[in-house]
Amino acid sequence: MKTLLASLADNKAALGRRYAEWAVSAPTLESAVAAAAMAQDELGHSRSTYPVLKGLGVDANEDGFGGDKRLALLDDELPDWNAFIAANLLVDGVLTTFVASCVDSTLTPMAQRAKKILQEEGSHRAHGEAWARRLCRGEQRDAFVARLLETWEHAGRWVGPDDDAELRAAVEAGEVSRDAAAQRELMRAWLTELLAAEGVDVTLPELTFDGWDAERRRWPA
Repeated sequence: MKTLLASLADNKAALGRRYAEWAVSAPTLESAVAAAAMAQDELGHSRSTYPVLKGLGVDANEDGFGGDKRLALLDDELPDWNAFIAANLLVDGVLTTFVASCVDSTLTPMAQRAKKILQEEGSHRAHGEAWARRLCRGEQRDAFVARLLETWEHAGRWVGPDDDAELRAAVEAGEVSRDAAAQRELMRAWLTELLAAEGVDVTLPELTFDGWDAERRRWPA
């Protein structure tokens, strides 16, 4: 659970920075405001998670800028708005699916934080879904779908292989309610249904784990 929580906090810190970079260049004023608000939320979620790690005896980074257990996709600025929305849907979505699995965690401090995080993540999901519908109806549809597939290669691996030892141990300890396969399937079903409603047939592929870095929970490609 320690590596999972460290990576959750680091990825939320990195996602907050990537969102913030679009706060002045989003395609609409409304989206720029949303990007700034989501950035603030993600950085706040990160900072509230590091004390949980500290309580587990981990020398955690509490300065709000995060460590190195983040997705390779978040190492650099998101290259375009399609990539931003893909991260909004899939990176934010995968992390939120994990947090939702911690609501009734036997790790009480994480259960308490999970409830608060989920309250704020509702607006992130609404933003991503609204923009997904808009992009699927316009000339950016194919480019957007390509970004989703690229992002899935990283975000879809975050929970690890189906038999991920750390997540399996967390499930057995009652710290997390869903294993890797169940969390990944929730994401796949939700996004497939969202796009199908717009007439876009997308299959998020099964993932292999060659080169998977379990300690940093990232795929290097």
